[in-house]
Amino acid sequence: MTTTPHQRLRVADLSMGWAGPLVGAMLAEMGAEVVKVEDTRHFDWWRGSLSMGSPEEHPVERSAVFNSVNRGKLGVTLNLADPRGLAVLKRLAATADVLIENFSAGVMERLGLSYPVLSALNPRLVMLSMPSFGADGPERDARGYGNTVEAMAGVTGLTGYHDGGQPYTLSNALGDPVGGLNGAFAVMVGLHERERTGRGQWIELAQVEAAIPLMAEALLDYQLTGKIPPPRGNRHPRHAPHGIYRCAGENEWIALGVEDETQWRALLNALGLQNLAGDQRFSTAEARKRNEDALDEALSRAFASSEVEEIARRLVEAGVPAGQVNSAPSVMADAQIQARGYFVPVERAVVGTHLYPGAVARFSQTPLEADRPAPLLGEHNAAVLREILGMSDAEIEALERAGIIGTRPLG
Repeated sequence: MTTTPHQRLRVADLSMGWAGPLVGAMLAEMGAEVVKVEDTRHFDWWRGSLSMGSPEEHPVERSAVFNSVNRGKLGVTLNLADPRGLAVLKRLAATADVLIENFSAGVMERLGLSYPVLSALNPRLVMLSMPSFGADGPERDARGYGNTVEAMAGVTGLTGYHDGGQPYTLSNALGDPVGGLNGAFAVMVGLHERERTGRGQWIELAQVEAAIPLMAEALLDYQLTGKIPPPRGNRHPRHAPHGIYRCAGENEWIALGVEDETQWRALLNALGLQNLAGDQRFSTAEARKRNEDALDEALSRAFASSEVEEIARRLVEAGVPAGQVNSAPSVMADAQIQARGYFVPVERAVVGTHLYPGAVARFSQTPLEADRPAPLLGEHNAAVLREILGMSDAEIEALERAGIIGTRPLG
């Protein structure tokens, strides 16, 4: 954005991985000046490892996930194990509106960067801490990642097929983006409150607690019935058919859900399965649910000879909730997505120009900025230290000689 109050916000982003950096990325899209702080030895682990390529290939600059979720940020390096690095960070925090960190609980305190310390330097600072399990309680010292959070929140326990077997973690570490979205909302509320009170505050967001509401139905079911809800795969507790079915071709699938008799009859007509209309096993919603295995078997045979795009179109036109299961290339080639210009080209040093997911919200007067690249390691050291903190060239050179800042990853 270019004409909102957030244009003038400054954010110090100490976070790593996905959850914390997502908060900073969303604020950067809104026009905030986000300064990502790393270390040449302990840089954001989402960059990958130095062992992933030869030095001349710059392996830590080639991570697609890092380059996506850190777009629009300025990048600096600071060795926080050195008092001189901590002193520079405190100077940055003193100028910031927001500070984001997702270290394990207690790390900021051990560094001497707790909220009481930083708020004494900057009473208007809104600080977001995102420990996996919270700042207190018996698991406060445990480290966690997206899949860990997902499992501890109970999501993994429901992610499996109805006929049993090992539960599955979701492929994309659901705990991370859920924590990031909740974190962005929390920061906005903190800034709104600051407008009212004139003071910042510390926001503690346990990522596992952010994911637990995804379990709302299962939690309520258990409270009301006393039964542990089992995994149900792609099935629905009441509706049938409801699932994903293989179509003709290699790895082509369709997803559908039938909620009423009108949709059921439309499905049979589209598939040419009118003979099932008189089958007593499928005559009512309750009967279809009781005989779901047989129903899925009959539908699977019909879908196996159907072209996925054609049958998806016919079902949608008939009023059946259905859709093609897209692969990543299919999503990028989707006519609707292309027509809206969702994917944006971003040019970045080392990796060149690639398409990245654009901003989801469309503002009519103040468009979001989703086309700025992620920073190289330490790319903006001089600019941030000179222009934001007012340091001289001699001071900056001294920090570089001492290894407090740098642009070369060390390990």
